[in-house]
Amino acid sequence: MTTISTPRPIQNQTREALLAYLDALTLAEPIQARLWQLAHLTLTQVSLLRELRSGSQTAGVLGQAVGLSPTSLTRLVDRLEGRGLVIRRRESEDRRCVEIRLSAAGERLLGEVKIFRGSHLHRAVDSMTPDERRRLTVGLKRLVELARSIVAQDEQGG
Repeated sequence: MTTISTPRPIQNQTREALLAYLDALTLAEPIQARLWQLAHLTLTQVSLLRELRSGSQTAGVLGQAVGLSPTSLTRLVDRLEGRGLVIRRRESEDRRCVEIRLSAAGERLLGEVKIFRGSHLHRAVDSMTPDERRRLTVGLKRLVELARSIVAQDEQGG
């Protein structure tokens, strides 16, 4: 059996990219702490609430949009529903189909919590050139898309 090895420069580039990503993640820690202090929410919870701003969604679509497994999504929605921030509704014909929407309280909370404004991260992104911001956005969106695709493939066993 022949094994295909990845050339060393590509391995180094992957390692450098992952280390840069980890460095970037540490920049979110103060934002997460502030968010928890202000609203007792995690970044994942805010992401889900923001996704619902565009309108109600089925649990399956919402889970894919925020990159959560059905079990993780259910737990997260349970917590948010318990706080009155989302409303869950089951279709009468198919009880397996669950629709989730942002409640008025959830909408108000999103309007009140401005977690990025004025942060070091916000100021750093704001100081980038338009081209640097565009490339950062494209790269991060692609990373998220690929990672979620790989997670979905792994969950389906293939």
